[in-house]
Amino acid sequence: MKRIAIKPRENYQKKIENMGFNFHTDYWKENAYYSFTMKEIEEIEKATNMCYAMYVDAVQHVIDYNLFHKLCIPAGMEHAIRQSWERDDLSLYGRFDFAMIDGVPKLLEFNADTPTSLLEASVVQWQWKEDLFKDSDQFNAIHESLVQSFKDIQDRYRMERYHFVCCRENVEDEETLQYLVAAAMEAGLNTAEIEMEQLNLDEGAFYDPSGERIRCCCKLYPWEWMMNESQEGCTADILWLEPMWKSLMSNKAMLPILSELYPDSPYILKCTDHLTAGMKNYCKKPVFSREGANVTLVKDGQVIEQTGGDYGEEGYVYQELAEIPSFDGKYPVIGSWVIGGLSAGMGIRETSSKVTDNLSEFIPHIIE
Repeated sequence: MKRIAIKPRENYQKKIENMGFNFHTDYWKENAYYSFTMKEIEEIEKATNMCYAMYVDAVQHVIDYNLFHKLCIPAGMEHAIRQSWERDDLSLYGRFDFAMIDGVPKLLEFNADTPTSLLEASVVQWQWKEDLFKDSDQFNAIHESLVQSFKDIQDRYRMERYHFVCCRENVEDEETLQYLVAAAMEAGLNTAEIEMEQLNLDEGAFYDPSGERIRCCCKLYPWEWMMNESQEGCTADILWLEPMWKSLMSNKAMLPILSELYPDSPYILKCTDHLTAGMKNYCKKPVFSREGANVTLVKDGQVIEQTGGDYGEEGYVYQELAEIPSFDGKYPVIGSWVIGGLSAGMGIRETSSKVTDNLSEFIPHIIE
């Protein structure tokens, strides 16, 4: 794995904006790229598939042993989550965040619900590669996998229409949702896009502003927010993408459970739900948080970095500190995508901080 400085493409901003990528300012960077060997890519792909399988086992463990309370799941949601799992409600996608340490991907967390950086990881960095490194490869079958996954969803559910919702004032969510809609349309699905606030709940069913019953809805809105705002809405007669059982996978309180179930996995960092005696190197992060908020890094018992935010009310987990190597003063985190249950490609975000936050930059990659 190497970071290589490079001259950005001429007028690249226009090119990526033509692809619907308009939130790129101070985020998408072309002054460098990361180069990987095929062996490293194969290890990332293996880690992604194995971590997903471990998460599946962990969900079953939570359900079998009734551990919902450890994940701060409201009691009123437990039955619906069990039903969603037992029905095998289909999942579309998720993103693992890995630190690459001595050639081994170390799992930091799983963005299993409402993951972002999808558009740029998929078609935008592929266009960059095709323009500059046409003869090189890239770990990127994200778009094709999304289209196939939507086809699989239609084969199972046979819905006349699929609704897609988000809060449109968030530009990143809106453009990510538009990309998902485009992939669904390519797969042959009939789609409609509305705002989250336009979902109308009436007698256990949802309707769109035209009065049409919503049967299946792809949402860019976190499960923990939905459960807090309306348990009645969560348990309505509707199929959600992501399904309700993904609320367990997306929960950082799953990390201590993974650590307990798989203490010998090379990909799993030791993690607990409480600070243990003698623990001097760790990352303290909230059970629910986004964009690196309310994270504290401790090394040799001393705080080395800390971020602010509004999270932490539900508690924290304490994960073994991953010493991410620095490349030209930058700390990269690999976002490895799992689509339809299988590894599909990756994107990289880097920052001069050791905590990946909403100021982190996206950097493309190739395989050499």
